[in-house]
Amino acid sequence: MFARFIARTAMLLVVAVAPAFAQDTTDCGCAVIRAQHQPNAFQRRSSGVFSFIQSRPTGAFGDNVHFGYGGNAAYMFRLDDAGIFSLRADAGVLVYGHESKEVPLSSTIGGRILVDVSTMNYIYPLTIGPQITWPSGSIRPYANAGIGGQFFVTQSSVKGSENIGDFASTTNYWDKTGLWTAGGGVYIPLSQRGLKVMLDLGAQFVSGGRARYLKPGSIEDLPDAQLRITPMESETHMTLVRVGLKVSL
Repeated sequence: MFARFIARTAMLLVVAVAPAFAQDTTDCGCAVIRAQHQPNAFQRRSSGVFSFIQSRPTGAFGDNVHFGYGGNAAYMFRLDDAGIFSLRADAGVLVYGHESKEVPLSSTIGGRILVDVSTMNYIYPLTIGPQITWPSGSIRPYANAGIGGQFFVTQSSVKGSENIGDFASTTNYWDKTGLWTAGGGVYIPLSQRGLKVMLDLGAQFVSGGRARYLKPGSIEDLPDAQLRITPMESETHMTLVRVGLKVSL
């Protein structure tokens, strides 16, 4: 009787547990397909542009300084489903002048320890405004405009002749002014699968307000660690030429 009871209990356990094992596929070696993350509406409407830029000063500004080179990053938010209207914000940095010299670290040490003194002239333009884009085709023209400001900054830094990084720096001079921009260009699709990538070729006219700024030679070293700074002053108009990549989901 006891043996029959054990046998019947075992049969009942097998019947009860079998369906559970039939549903468990963790040990069956089956391929598990995970759902891919789908971007939300905000992500689908957002894109970024990363560009190499060249500045070409015009007018009195062009008489005082030479071409500048740097980079620009832009964020774009598409306002409509088709992608015709967007809001665009840009932030860039340009180097338009550079000078360096090798000098002793101090008069006490003499010429045994030499350091490199470098002076860089920067422009930091910041703008925000609308953009209109033709949303389809192998070549997609666009036009944009913006308002904002730009900062003119001159900095000097010191590093050892055999060092990689600077160990001291000073801002010698800075000024700011407003600006407005108008420009355009074309997007050329490079990849439309997954992450969408487009080549961006464009140009932008920058109408900058009056500002004071330095150029190479504007800072003169005087005895007793004194400086003579001679700033230039003019309207700050220029043209920006841009080559970059537009990336979106």
